[in-house]
Amino acid sequence: MSEAFFIQGSEGKIQVFVDYPQGEVKGFAVVCHPHPLQGGTPHHKVPHLLAQMFLERGCVVYRPSFRGSGESEGMHDEGFGETEDTLDVIKYARLKHIGKPFYAGGFSFGAHVMAKSYATLPVELQPVQTILCGLPTATVAGVRHYVTPEIKGDILFIHGEGDDVTLLSDMIEWARPQRHMVTVLPGANHFFTGYLKHLRLAISRYLVSA
Repeated sequence: MSEAFFIQGSEGKIQVFVDYPQGEVKGFAVVCHPHPLQGGTPHHKVPHLLAQMFLERGCVVYRPSFRGSGESEGMHDEGFGETEDTLDVIKYARLKHIGKPFYAGGFSFGAHVMAKSYATLPVELQPVQTILCGLPTATVAGVRHYVTPEIKGDILFIHGEGDDVTLLSDMIEWARPQRHMVTVLPGANHFFTGYLKHLRLAISRYLVSA
């Protein structure tokens, strides 16, 4: 059962859900949720799955509610203020778990926010492993154009072949100059409907490699 608490951000309180693993704490993770104006919450099935995967590997997992969603204060800020808030959550978690490895994850808009957070952190403070699912890298129909920074490191990108929200072709175009590997789930849509077992398998193989 997740516990909820608040930390102070630049625009007010940030609601954070935290889960604790059974047994020894081996690390900590921060997981970001999909677009709050499209119904995204920390309890969405994909960030929930990411949290479960990190929990199973001994991480304390933090899932913040973005600005204006849940009980977090402030107004939606298209990923800019959300990145500030995520960095505040990462800083808080790092101070709670000094010396423990940091893991990160995000889905859709949350993947964008985590990518921006990742790019902002100095190399020595970046996560040891990061999982970004359905990362928007160009124009998302009906929403906005996303400018996703270049990032380097041990990162798992997972994308649905049939994603009509964040197009696979855009993801490939963004990944190509950086020579990132992209794990593609053939037939999967943006929400990985019917593919959670496949998603779990891909994530398990990646995390075991650490």
